[in-house]
Amino acid sequence: MNEKKKGIVIDNSKIKRQDVKLFTMVFMMYAFCSGGAFGIEEMIPVAGPGMTLLLLVLIALFWATPQAFISVELGSAMPFTGGFYKWVQAGLGEFWAFTAGWCRVIAQYVENASYIILSVGYLSTLIPMSEGAAYMVKVAIVLFFTAINLRGIREVGWVSTVLSLTILIAFAAVTAVGFVNWDTNPIVPFYNEEEGLFWGISGALAIGMWMYSGYTSVSTLAGDCKDPTVVPKALMIGLPLITVTYLLPTMTGVSAIGNWQDWGPDSLNYGTVAALASPIFGSFMMLVAIFGCLSCYNSCMISLSRNFYAIAEDKLAPKILTKVDKKRGVPYIAILTIAVISIIGCSMDFSTVVTMSVTLFMVDYVLVCIAGIMLRKKAPDLARPFKLPFGTKGVALFVSPVFVVAFIALMINGADYFLGGIIGVAVIPILYVYFKRRSGGLATLGYSEEKINEKTKMCCGDLKRITKLFGVFSVLGLIGSFFIPFYDGSWGPEYYMEAYGPENAYTFIITAIRAMTALYIAATAVLYGLSKKYEQ
Repeated sequence: MNEKKKGIVIDNSKIKRQDVKLFTMVFMMYAFCSGGAFGIEEMIPVAGPGMTLLLLVLIALFWATPQAFISVELGSAMPFTGGFYKWVQAGLGEFWAFTAGWCRVIAQYVENASYIILSVGYLSTLIPMSEGAAYMVKVAIVLFFTAINLRGIREVGWVSTVLSLTILIAFAAVTAVGFVNWDTNPIVPFYNEEEGLFWGISGALAIGMWMYSGYTSVSTLAGDCKDPTVVPKALMIGLPLITVTYLLPTMTGVSAIGNWQDWGPDSLNYGTVAALASPIFGSFMMLVAIFGCLSCYNSCMISLSRNFYAIAEDKLAPKILTKVDKKRGVPYIAILTIAVISIIGCSMDFSTVVTMSVTLFMVDYVLVCIAGIMLRKKAPDLARPFKLPFGTKGVALFVSPVFVVAFIALMINGADYFLGGIIGVAVIPILYVYFKRRSGGLATLGYSEEKINEKTKMCCGDLKRITKLFGVFSVLGLIGSFFIPFYDGSWGPEYYMEAYGPENAYTFIITAIRAMTALYIAATAVLYGLSKKYEQ
């Protein structure tokens, strides 16, 4: 074994750093985390216009801001390839970093194809095409962005800049058109009285959280930049830019065309507002929606490839993913795997698999915030060029809304998403045991803050950590088993029958949640006994 390495985390990336300007990184972040206000149209009829605008502010403050600013602090201290994965590794250790990293990998792999599917769906409304032709267009799009990503971060940044600027200019124009045609009060009614205040908020919350997600993901690109401080700086600029992009077009658009209860992607939307100026402008907004999807896919590909590469460099993912192009210094195998999965996903109905993504993302977000708190205790003297002006308790209080919002979202996002999530999380420890016992992880690189347990061939304490993970989801499963049927009420059976077909679909999902919860409880008990026996 190599001489033991010191420090709180290893940066073992072989990716070639390039000169990435701040404005380029801002647009890459905007492309990844936003891509425009498309999606908010679904919030308006559910929550009501006033509540939608309030939620866009509150979610920005209590969900996005804590994530963005803890990412700014940690990213300035550890600007490494892998970003948030390395932060969790430094703060919580190898197992929890693996959990955060693989949760993000699985979630993004199954989600990425949806951007291509959506973009071609929008395109088919402008240019009718057969199913075969549509699939060929999807493949061509994937290949195009794969070629861009294989060239490196600067080329990805240029494409993101062009797409993001087009989107920003278009929504600025929609805001102007809406303002000129201002006709009604955009906050009246404040909430949807037919749905009720509570149900309206809960129905719109998941959409709002999705609109304000992804701020930790951009951190994976710091190792590509000669000046890694551009990443935290871009986060500080990008969040208010995204918030304004959501608020102003929505406020002026609702005021201009009214009929808030009829808003939606296929009815009244931002294109309808644009058409008040010109029918051509209205059609152009459909192209902007396509650009938004493509910009997200482009940025997701580079972010995900760096995340998976960093995990593989730590010998906790397939070794082949560590291959880096000698000329351009990009992890080309990781990029190609994303392209292959996207091409396959474009031809399949991935809706069932995508239900895992929500919970897996939540695990990642929560672990990043916990790592930020723990690093204040573990490494108080760590250089943090951008530092939150709070002590450890203040940081804990600052990020606490993320835990609350994540819990609420897990409970109200849907029984199918809850079930998919708890199934997906159960896979993570299995993968960890496999890669740890097969390749050794960080210990084989000459570094580990934790000794290897010769009995388990994992780090000392890993059984206890896995027990904690299963224990947490045992509790969440118990809560969900009772709360979700109450929350879904009388509409649940009919909704899930329409969504999945069988008349007893809802009963099956609830039964499966309870069965998985029982398995989690049993696994927790068994693992607790094993940890007592094999852990020192």
